[in-house]
Amino acid sequence: MRIAAVLASFVVASAMPASAGPLAELHYLVGRWTCTYRAGALLLPYRATYAYDLGGQTLRETATFAGGGDEELLAYAKRGWTAVVFDGSGSTTIMRGTGSANHIAFRSIYPDASIAESVDRVSATEYTIHATVRAGGKTTASVDTCLRR
Repeated sequence: MRIAAVLASFVVASAMPASAGPLAELHYLVGRWTCTYRAGALLLPYRATYAYDLGGQTLRETATFAGGGDEELLAYAKRGWTAVVFDGSGSTTIMRGTGSANHIAFRSIYPDASIAESVDRVSATEYTIHATVRAGGKTTASVDTCLRR
């Protein structure tokens, strides 16, 4: 019985960030989400799962969709937010952001500054991502809508 209590307390502790602050305010994201990416006529459904990682110092998102997926690590330091995205093709993007848990505005810094996106908490069960990406002389605007079901 005592072992079960110790294990249960470990699981709860690992589900929360190590300290209070901006990263802790994103706790509403922890769990599974059903999302849809929309860019023009293109619709791509995907699943996103969030969990704290590295002793609660980062928030890890794993996204899966037909034919692929990606992972993102999100952290906060005094300078603001940092997101590192590893996509299924082996590419990596690093973004810096400002704002609060309800609205974070990001701009890519690696490999270039071609991505701008904002993550907005709509409610306890919905968030959106608005993005613009410049590639090949073209700008693509997209909206992801994610719902907790």
